[in-house]
Amino acid sequence: MQPLLLSCFDRTAKWMRRGGRDNDVVLSSRVRLARNLRRYEFPHRAGNSDLMTIRHRVFNALHQTGTLPGGLARGHLLPFEEFTGWERQSLIDRHLTSREHIQEELGRGLAAVSDASLSVLVNEEDHIRVQSLLPGLQLDAAYSLVDKLDDALEAHFDSRGGYAYAEQFGYLTTCPTNAGTGVRASVMLHLPALEIVGKAERARKWAENKGLVLRGTFGEGSKIWGHLHQLSNQTTLGIDEAEILVDIEAAARELCAMERNARTSLPEKFGDEARDAIGRAYGTLRYARRIGCREATDGLSMLRLAHEMNWAKGLTRQRFNELMVWIRPAYLQVLHGRSIGSSERDLLRADLLRPHLSRVRMEAAFAPTSAPKSGENSIDKSDS
Repeated sequence: MQPLLLSCFDRTAKWMRRGGRDNDVVLSSRVRLARNLRRYEFPHRAGNSDLMTIRHRVFNALHQTGTLPGGLARGHLLPFEEFTGWERQSLIDRHLTSREHIQEELGRGLAAVSDASLSVLVNEEDHIRVQSLLPGLQLDAAYSLVDKLDDALEAHFDSRGGYAYAEQFGYLTTCPTNAGTGVRASVMLHLPALEIVGKAERARKWAENKGLVLRGTFGEGSKIWGHLHQLSNQTTLGIDEAEILVDIEAAARELCAMERNARTSLPEKFGDEARDAIGRAYGTLRYARRIGCREATDGLSMLRLAHEMNWAKGLTRQRFNELMVWIRPAYLQVLHGRSIGSSERDLLRADLLRPHLSRVRMEAAFAPTSAPKSGENSIDKSDS
């Protein structure tokens, strides 16, 4: 039987595709609105009966508003009880939800369009989290999508108890830092050159001084995989939506400039180091028969850098984005439709990568810096 995830979602999500500005550095833009229903406790305190009721009410609202402007037309309504554990985990791989959301299945759920550009998380940290995920730098477009759906849902719930809201604080949320507008905006940035030249920590502190945060690849509390950093706002109270979006976009553009400057400096100042790391990544991904997820992710990151430096050709940005998801442990199990142990996953991951890497052609920058003179052995006999 085909896994539920593959029957409901496109294998290539909208954010993985071409589009958006600054997509040599920015992989994706996300805008999320947090909302809660009045008269119910927040999800971490609500009982199972209330959680089930909330999910039923939200799914019903999405169904009734689906044909309205901004509604979730043709969206899939997916209770987590219908997912396997690895299918729920793969939603994190696709950057659709959080680790905390998938830990419990009762009363939790997800509603989304097939390309995952617009979705609603039910009973994650808040009762409702409306989010849009688009390729490149497109915060305004992402906000427009979530704002229209939020308006449709709020109009539906206004006559049925309404959202939890206070004049003094705005929309009430589980975490006080989300109260007010309830808006979180973020962009996913590929910053390998900043890490190579030793300026990634400086960039993190720069963002912090702006009142923003550079988090790990999968959000708060996560580690950085494949040089992917998530830039987002830290607070929403007392700040309107437009200001949040402007601040994040301006900071993202500045970080893009920092990364591009670092890339420009690589050939002269860090050429051997960068070429060595990229060459090793290519050799491993091209010929390995077994490879772990961390090694594969970091290797793909280095090859994407080579692509942006015009040191390699053969794979598109979309294909790099796809492979970054397809090699994840849970998503490999989704692709094969069964639970798979770690050792076999390493074999399947290598099998998946090799055909794609066979299309990569490394450029002249990877030729030896000096060749042996005529008549010289390339191997010193003293090393034999």
